[in-house]
Amino acid sequence: MRPLLLALVAALTLGSSACRTLVQEEDLSDQATKARLEAVLRGRRDLDLKYVTVDVNAGAATISGLVPNGEQLRIIRRLAAGVRGVDQVLNNLIIQE
Repeated sequence: MRPLLLALVAALTLGSSACRTLVQEEDLSDQATKARLEAVLRGRRDLDLKYVTVDVNAGAATISGLVPNGEQLRIIRRLAAGVRGVDQVLNNLIIQE
């Protein structure tokens, strides 16, 4: 009975440590933040991003380029501000005429 109990305790101990190693903190580096921001923007099929570029430096996201209208400009700015790792949004977008 005792060997069975020891085996059960060992299995539970190993199992809980294995679960803890699977939990990882989110990467907040500029490169990872840029990738998250680009993925969020690309996920919106209603946005025309053909002439839009994104860069992130020290948590500041710089978004530059041309957009077709003010609504898209506002959507991009709002989406960028909501991305984890973005502390500030520098909007260099211009509305096409």
